[in-house]
Parts: sequence; C-alpha cells; structure tokens
Amino acid sequence: MEKQKSNLTANLKKATIEMLLLKLLSEEDMYGYQMSSELKKRSNGSYTILEGSMYPILYRLTDQKYISFFEKKVGKRQSRIYYHLETPGEKYLEEMKHSYSDYINCISFLLNSQKGDLYEP
Repeated sequence: MEKQKSNLTANLKKATIEMLLLKLLSEEDMYGYQMSSELKKRSNGSYTILEGSMYPILYRLTDQKYISFFEKKVGKRQSRIYYHLETPGEKYLEEMKHSYSDYINCISFLLNSQKGDLYEP
C-alpha cells in the first residue's frame, strides 16, 4: 500500500511542478536551489523536489519563453543563475491555475457524488 501511495504522490507532483515553479517566480526572481528550498519550507517538508528533476522543467520553460534567466555574482568568484517570469509565463500560469482549479473541483465532485448527481462547472 505504501508503494502505491508513493507512486500516486510522484505522479501528482509531476503534474504540478511546472505550475509551482511559475508561482514562485511570480513573486520574485529566484535561483534553482532557492525554489526547491522554498517549496520544502512552505509545505513544512511535505513537498520536496530534487534539483535534477527541476532543471529540465526550467530549461523547457525558458525555451518556451515563459521564463528567462540571468547570472548574478554572489561573491568574488561565485555566481548564480536566477530565473525570471516573463509576461507570457504570467498568462500561462493563470491559465494553468484556472485549469487546475476546474479539474480539482470536478474530481472532488466525482469522489463525493452519488449515482444520478451531475457535475455543473
């Protein structure tokens, strides 16, 4: 049973990572580790994302022009790559949030419905 739960959680996480990364970037420019840490902190440790899973998504969002990146020095020899949400990314995030909300409402209805009940969006 525990393995089934972890598989379900992993699949749900895959479906939401992109949206959550865009949400964080809607608040401020951030670097990868900062985003990962912020999600873990806000969820009180319930939601973690490995940086190796996150970067391919960030690269794809960059290719799609939803986000951009810039390098910032943080010491004499060290620099970080910060990500920035672009206007098309803001629009995309709003579409995703709306679609997600509609989907969650429908699933919630179905889980609590009885025979004969009809969903009304």
